[in-house]
Amino acid sequence: MKTAIVALVLAASSSLGPAREAYQSGDLPRARVSLEGLLQPLRLSNLQEESEAHLLLSATLHAQEDLPRAEQEAVEGLALNPDAKLDPLVYPPDFIAFVERVNVLRHERIIQRSAQRRPPKLLPTPSSSIPVLVESRPASQGWYLVPFGVGHLVHGQRSKGTVLAVGQGTTFAVSAVSLGVALSLRGSDGRYSEQDAPTARAFNVSYLVGAYAFAALYAYGMLDGLLSSPAPAAPPPGRGPG
Repeated sequence: MKTAIVALVLAASSSLGPAREAYQSGDLPRARVSLEGLLQPLRLSNLQEESEAHLLLSATLHAQEDLPRAEQEAVEGLALNPDAKLDPLVYPPDFIAFVERVNVLRHERIIQRSAQRRPPKLLPTPSSSIPVLVESRPASQGWYLVPFGVGHLVHGQRSKGTVLAVGQGTTFAVSAVSLGVALSLRGSDGRYSEQDAPTARAFNVSYLVGAYAFAALYAYGMLDGLLSSPAPAAPPPGRGPG
């Protein structure tokens, strides 16, 4: 009883109080309207409250089965507070599992959004007290040389990276298994028996087709990444001696 009273007092003292109350009472349309009114335009000055508002809106949308919007709001909430812990007394287990899944699958996107939302830190230079801006550097293009779509995944191109990972993984597996079976059919003299020769021939063809398909997908992924990625911006010209 005391816990419920404390929760109600805390809810009432925050701008999120009405939205929390509507969500916990099951009035999802009212909770959604209230939360969208706080976030669009933004009327919350505290990053922690804004993170909670996004997660609460994500829970509301999840309950309404609007999963794409729910994922988007979960990403925004986790970007503002990566260490956010969902109270199991407030949120149902399926939504908590949904947020944990989003945190894993959309980790790169969450990091990017977090960098966009948080102002750059100011640090003093070693030789003077003049502050400098610390900016995050983009991932190296060298990642595109790694097979299985790793370069695209590192650079946030999840759809293309997933397609390349599945395609290259499948063709590599087919090629490797076919080669293994073809080699296992050889006799001690390194030749195929008359009975095994047709089967071995089929597996050798499968091995070659898989190997060529893997090589083609790898070349496509590497060239697509290296040619479509924008070149890094040139640094501003330095100031000459005054």
